[in-house]
Amino acid sequence: MKLNFLFSFSLHLLLAAILFVSRPGTRKFEGYPVVIPVEIVEMKPVSYEAPEIEKIQPRVKEIRPKTEQLEGVTLEKKKPEKEEPPEEPIKPEPVEEPKEGKSVVENKNVKLDVEEFPFSYYLAVIQTRVQSNWEPPSPPARSSISRKVVVFFKIQRNGRITDITLETSSGDYVFDQAAVRAVTLANPLPPLPVDFRAPELPVHYEFEQGL
Repeated sequence: MKLNFLFSFSLHLLLAAILFVSRPGTRKFEGYPVVIPVEIVEMKPVSYEAPEIEKIQPRVKEIRPKTEQLEGVTLEKKKPEKEEPPEEPIKPEPVEEPKEGKSVVENKNVKLDVEEFPFSYYLAVIQTRVQSNWEPPSPPARSSISRKVVVFFKIQRNGRITDITLETSSGDYVFDQAAVRAVTLANPLPPLPVDFRAPELPVHYEFEQGL
């Protein structure tokens, strides 16, 4: 009887354990989550170019009007007009430059080594400037002898006086130096006239004193 009791107790205990284990309930952990590695790839935008459409130009057929030639009528062809020859440009006449070596221009005290010098105003300027500095020495008392001296010089394009030379002496040193001094103090003169083409103007200036 004792054996039956133990057997019955063990059987009930086993059933209770089975019921306890098999009872419904919430499971805290159903297992480890499955992790799937995912790599994100950046997709570059793909540009699609539309195919070029070949432009088809329509062919235009040139239609020439048919000219019906009438019987007994002849058409005269137009003669090409004669082209007038182009006008030749007018060439300016060459300007002759004044030649040196011939004194043909004279004006009282001034002689120039040029063929032509039509600038009378400039000759007046030369005389005015030189005469304003001309201070001749007093002649000896009771002297009736006249004295004359010629000074040569050149006037450059800018009016500067160069190459001052005593060309003809009067025989009186003081009188000669007074003439040279008058030309030297007149330096510089105004520039030469624009229309005068020579590079310089040679001048022979005469100083005279007497009765």
